[in-house]
Amino acid sequence: MKRFNQFNKLLKWLVSISFGIVLLLILFFWIMTVSESKILMLSIFIIVPIIQFLITPLFTLLNFYTYHSPMVVSFGNNKRFIDLHNGTSFDYLLEMSHIKPGIKWKNKMLHHYLNALLKIIHQIENKVLPSNITIRGSSYFVSQRSAEKLGFKVSQASLLEKLNITLNYVDLIWMYSLTNGKLTFPNLATITTVRTNGHELIKRKQKIIELLNRLENQASR
Repeated sequence: MKRFNQFNKLLKWLVSISFGIVLLLILFFWIMTVSESKILMLSIFIIVPIIQFLITPLFTLLNFYTYHSPMVVSFGNNKRFIDLHNGTSFDYLLEMSHIKPGIKWKNKMLHHYLNALLKIIHQIENKVLPSNITIRGSSYFVSQRSAEKLGFKVSQASLLEKLNITLNYVDLIWMYSLTNGKLTFPNLATITTVRTNGHELIKRKQKIIELLNRLENQASR
């Protein structure tokens, strides 16, 4: 499938609006169905991933999503904090569908994460973002060990964060499974929050560059 960002602007809008219409129809029929049978509320775990897939093109065009790399996104533009998330299933389809599950998939995702951090560093250095900006994410975004090496502090995830992750559990299952090369069920009880700031991130710039170079050398072999 051709990358969405390679479409001309008119085609992007046509795709985005078409997806939006499909989403509205799905939500309408889902709400009508749930009103007749409350047990079907459990299907929300399927509906949430569908919503995220179909809304991604429109939210991208409206700048509700800010991409720091093709697979790392934050919501909106904010100069006080950046809340990092994995890309949506739409992004995975466009960017990762050709990557073999397992170590290659994991390394490619790590490459996207490190590029995202490097982009933020460049924006801080060029005064686009303030140096005291807070950068955060959940532990499913990056492992606790890797986060600590990059200067992130680890803390307990909030109730709201845990709820959001729970609603996205179906997406997390296939993300984890592709990363590990086998069916894997993430443990929600171990989800934590990682946090740093612009000052600390800049200190790790050379470390990030070295890790990126190492990944690129491995990929070229």
